[in-house]
Amino acid sequence: MSAPIGPSGVVKPILWFVWFYSVVILIIHVFKGQISVEGAVFKGGAFLAVIIAWTIGLHQYLFSFFMPGSSILTQSKGLLMRSISSFFYLILFIGIFFFNDSTIINKSTYMVALSLMSLLWAFALYSRIRLIEDTPHGRLNSTAQGYAVLKGKVSLYHGETARGPHRELPVMVWYSKYLYTSSAGFLLDDGKGTCTIDPRDAEVITPRHHYGSYAFYAIYPDETVYVIGQFETLSKQRNEHERKALVSSKIVEWKRNRVKFLDYFDRNSDGVVDDVEMAGVRNAADRFVDDSLEEIYQQPASHFVSQPNDGRPFILSSIHPDELIKRYKHAMFFHLSAWIILTIFLFAMRAI
Repeated sequence: MSAPIGPSGVVKPILWFVWFYSVVILIIHVFKGQISVEGAVFKGGAFLAVIIAWTIGLHQYLFSFFMPGSSILTQSKGLLMRSISSFFYLILFIGIFFFNDSTIINKSTYMVALSLMSLLWAFALYSRIRLIEDTPHGRLNSTAQGYAVLKGKVSLYHGETARGPHRELPVMVWYSKYLYTSSAGFLLDDGKGTCTIDPRDAEVITPRHHYGSYAFYAIYPDETVYVIGQFETLSKQRNEHERKALVSSKIVEWKRNRVKFLDYFDRNSDGVVDDVEMAGVRNAADRFVDDSLEEIYQQPASHFVSQPNDGRPFILSSIHPDELIKRYKHAMFFHLSAWIILTIFLFAMRAI
């Protein structure tokens, strides 16, 4: 049986009880003078940060950098956006007011660093908000090639009936569990067509799910998913070199049966296919390859969405974009407020 991502069942209340008990012990030590207030706050906050990180699954990114499913850069970006848009960052901000200049960490230096980070995070969140709002939404039958937003219901490949980290869990099209993130593709249907989603190197945003003693992140069949990435459709123009290679291969294949080849293309019956007749051979091979490719292009999975080559984010989300924008805006305003408050405190400290 695989280990869950974070604490579940009876483990979670035990962790919170241990933390509460530790806080009580720290308070007693403060009253006895055995530890400073700053030291008690630091130790209690550190323990709390570890519990929160484990509970919301942040630690899985640290362990999955070298595991299949996505790159280190993608994991880092996902961890960053998840952290700065959650209340986890609030611990760093509040903690600063419990330190004085006698502590190991210099208060003014800490405040300057935190202030600059808050401003940087605000710009990062604003960039993410603009990306989601400004990227054009489209349908598979009309979306232009390139960076786009698509929406549809997801499913496994045709003929595939089961996928997931454990047979006791429901069927999933994508999942992220302790030390592993699935990398197998799946289909997205928007009612106008079907495309293949390659989730490798994608930043996947989905609620944390619980099933019995299991905790994991997942996207289920028939769930509505929003995709921001590089949209491409197989076409003749997409790979002309491949098309020419297929034409040449088809001509070579015809030539292997010399009798049939001469019967079809030797118009003057002189036993040789001359240059004029070879032009007809190439035209016939062109038509044959075009007809074959056209049949392939009309298949449902002839559209693909994957990681953009220009470095722009590749996002898969089972959360509505409006909800993501709202979440990012709240976090952006918090970071801007933190930057302003910390800047005011720095000027006040200099004036003293």
